[in-house]
Amino acid sequence: MSADHGWLKGYAVPSETTITTTFPTTGAEAPADYRAYARRRHFLYQDGVVISSVIRALASLDLLEAGPGKDCGLPETGYLGVIRRSLASVGWLDGDAEPAGWTPSGRAALRHRDDLVQAGRLLARFAGSTPDAWQTPWDAETSDVFSAAVRRLEERHAGNEQDELAGAFLEGALAVPAMLLFRAREGSDGIPQDVKRLLSLLGWVDTECHWTPKGRAFRDFSDHFALAGSCLPLLARLEELLRGELVVSPGGDQWHGERTLMARAGSAAHRRYFADADPVFQEMFAYGRPPAFIADMGCGDGSWLVHLHSLFGDSVRYIGIDASPVALDDARQKLQAAGVPDPLLLLGDVASPLELRAQLAEHGLSMEDGLHIRAFTDHERTYHGGSPSDAPGSASGAYVAPDGTPLSAAAVEADLVAHLERWKPHIGKHGMVLLEAHCVPPRVASRHLGTLHSVAFDAYRGLSHRYPVEYSTFMDCCRRAGLSAVSHLERRHPATRPFVAVSVNHLVCAQPNPLEVIQPAGRNGQLRATAVTGPDPATTVRAGDWRPEPGSDLDDGRGLHELLYWDGDLSQPRRWSSGATGVVVRDVMTAINARAEQAGRGDVIRVLDYGAGTGLASIELSKICIAQDLPERLAGRGIGFELHLVDLPTGWFAQGHELLKDVPWARFHSLRGDDGGFRGLLDVMNGDHVDVVMANMVFHLLRQGPMRHAAASIADVLAPGGKLVFNAPDLAPATRNSVLFHDPNRLLRQHWLNALDAADPSALPTPLREAVVRARAAGNPNAQERADRRILPTPQSIEGVVAALEQFMTGITTSQTFELLAEENLATALVPSNQAEYLAEITDRATREAVIRHIVREHVFPEISAGPAATGRGYNIEWKFGVFERRQGIS
Repeated sequence: MSADHGWLKGYAVPSETTITTTFPTTGAEAPADYRAYARRRHFLYQDGVVISSVIRALASLDLLEAGPGKDCGLPETGYLGVIRRSLASVGWLDGDAEPAGWTPSGRAALRHRDDLVQAGRLLARFAGSTPDAWQTPWDAETSDVFSAAVRRLEERHAGNEQDELAGAFLEGALAVPAMLLFRAREGSDGIPQDVKRLLSLLGWVDTECHWTPKGRAFRDFSDHFALAGSCLPLLARLEELLRGELVVSPGGDQWHGERTLMARAGSAAHRRYFADADPVFQEMFAYGRPPAFIADMGCGDGSWLVHLHSLFGDSVRYIGIDASPVALDDARQKLQAAGVPDPLLLLGDVASPLELRAQLAEHGLSMEDGLHIRAFTDHERTYHGGSPSDAPGSASGAYVAPDGTPLSAAAVEADLVAHLERWKPHIGKHGMVLLEAHCVPPRVASRHLGTLHSVAFDAYRGLSHRYPVEYSTFMDCCRRAGLSAVSHLERRHPATRPFVAVSVNHLVCAQPNPLEVIQPAGRNGQLRATAVTGPDPATTVRAGDWRPEPGSDLDDGRGLHELLYWDGDLSQPRRWSSGATGVVVRDVMTAINARAEQAGRGDVIRVLDYGAGTGLASIELSKICIAQDLPERLAGRGIGFELHLVDLPTGWFAQGHELLKDVPWARFHSLRGDDGGFRGLLDVMNGDHVDVVMANMVFHLLRQGPMRHAAASIADVLAPGGKLVFNAPDLAPATRNSVLFHDPNRLLRQHWLNALDAADPSALPTPLREAVVRARAAGNPNAQERADRRILPTPQSIEGVVAALEQFMTGITTSQTFELLAEENLATALVPSNQAEYLAEITDRATREAVIRHIVREHVFPEISAGPAATGRGYNIEWKFGVFERRQGIS
């Protein structure tokens, strides 16, 4: 059989069945778009399995009209919280109301209650959890129920039903079991005619039962349907769970899940993310100190280890650990088939690193000598508890304690911190690589149905006592556990929406001072300072080097620094900026290593940090230089390395100098000349050209004229083939799901100006009333000009930046988004020089800060939180990125 015909060839469709497509073929459904279309429906179909099952259970409990609120008569189990959250995530239940009740969308959806209940009853028939549950033909009653459901679906299509969400849910309740049966019985004669009618109705097969292009796209997702199928035994017993008659025991007899389907779904879901983690391993093997072994905790069928063996061959030992003997048997077969020599396979639990340590010792291995990796395992840990009073409880998930009672977000976060702390003593050499899935708050998930797996994922995990948290909460727990993420290796999916469903991070133990580079830490015992040629730059000031005046006020610089690093700790950059800075630093490091391959003895590789500010990019770049032993590698070949920080002499730059002054490869230069004017970069560098210019959070501050001058100056200082790498968080346009970095500040100023123009200041809230009276009395004709200089009232565009650069360079731009937390939104506005310039009408700092706090909390943040850029704990910032190369022939 050909791939196009699959296992349908030879089955006839009944003549009375009309071959139609659910969605007419239009430009939006061109063949190239089938996969994207199938992906969206695949998400909705899995959501439909959950929601149909929930509606069936509520109908059985006579709770459809009232809804599962606080007074519904059911015990307050954790399972009830999961059900409420599932309905809130599709926008049908107002989970924030007391008591929770149906939304208008939910009331409208209940028009389809009978169909949803019937679909749920069909799904409840697949309650078996044995490995051969899908191998046998359906019994007569199941076939009859399925046939009736297909007829109802045909009637809905014939009636041109317009409710896409309910329609997709109903299709999913039929498509999931149909595709699972096909996969299990491929090539057999036991495929019901009604299943073929369904596939024809959906437009997946043609009149001869050949797969259509649309059908082939959906068939590619058939393994993913196994996730929903594996949880049908759990969903079939929702009534018992909700009545408190039954408690799930993870790791017990597994009545609540079909393990074969779980393994298949896991392998299909995980595989696409393995390549995201490749740069972590490649960097470690190319520049760092490779581990003695790679240990995959929760290895499943061994797919990740097989993938890594394809990259690194036999240069490292591969170890798989799993709690399931069945999974280890599968892994053994797969590893042997891939030619992996002497794999070590162990029974183990992610919650028990000490047990793993003892097992490895029995095999002559030290746990610290390995790189520990995990894929979607940490949220499946056994709950042991922690110190809830120490956790903020920011996660939005619905969690179930081991005894079935509700578990608070604070308790889950404390447990996660304690779990990570148990691992920390064992990963000091190489860290650990975590692929992790995250929950998404219902109010965010309901806006993005069809683009994420949140509804089904959160329900499955919640009901089976698993503990996923939002990405920002997860990273906060890592920080609280004393772990730090290597920012330039971070990967997030998706990268342009106001949520993160899956992340990849290399976590290492946080260092008290990651820039403490002058110490005997090299493999050859030499001081890292020897990596810089010439006199010791820590004590030698060259002509033209800049230092802040003695006694310079660092208050403003510290304010910005603490917005960029948690409590100013250099090992813990804040995620809103570190991810975007990591993109820049990654590309800069790629350029440095490429230049190093060409450089010879006596050469000096130079990097210029343009608009360095408090040194964020230079700090993060220096961390990678240390981790990759770059200065030592270069020094061993007689090549020098210099990092030149360039900016205007401000409190921000003074803080940067304070932080980086002892880094031996760092130099500082002022852009301000003796005459008060701007200096060209080649003049700043005393005629020396540089290999890379990085501009981190700079170009959005420049109007079009200054941007053209900056582009010319950068091109002038770049060596032939030199690279410019930049990012900017305030370049238009923003997307529907994001805002620009300074949009909240623009809102802040607009609200302040509205207050300043109020006809009756006495009617204003207290903080504004006092400030308006004082500002009107003082008068400040230059205030608007100062504000416009600080933050462009109309943001610069990426097109304008590119137009300026393309006069001298060629390159590409991309975009990503990153979450800014609510408290960071406020801290941005409160940075001393920002507030003093942007609200210059208010001269008293205490009054000004009171005004800012009031407007941000009462107006700015609520307005943004009501829009599509809202995240669980803040909002989504649009970042633009660019990598450009100096064009040949530019002089």
